[in-house]
Amino acid sequence: MSKPRKQIHRRPTRRATPRAVAIEWLEDATGRCARVTALGSRCLMVENYTEIIAFSGDCVRLDSGGGALCVYGSGLCLSDIRPGALVIRGEISRLELPCKGGGSAD
Repeated sequence: MSKPRKQIHRRPTRRATPRAVAIEWLEDATGRCARVTALGSRCLMVENYTEIIAFSGDCVRLDSGGGALCVYGSGLCLSDIRPGALVIRGEISRLELPCKGGGSAD
C-alpha cells in the first residue's frame, strides 16, 4: 500500500472584478478609445478613430478622440475605409498610441 499524497494548498488567484471589466467594455463600446488590431505583419485595423489628420506613404495620423494615433512605415495605404474603422496596409515600422492622461510618452 502506498502513502497518501500530501494535499497542496494554493492561494486562489485574483481575478478582475466584474465592475472593472464592465468599465473597460463601456469605454470601448462608447468609442472613446482607439482599438488597433494587427492582421498579420503588414496590416493594421484601427477602430474608433474620429478623423484622418494626415496621410502619406510613410505616415498615417488619425484622431482617436483621446489624442493622435500615428502609424509609420513605407508604402502605407488605406483600405477598407468605413465610418469609425479602417485598415492600413504596408511595411509598418512603428505605431504611436496616445497616452492616457494627456502626458507625454517621452
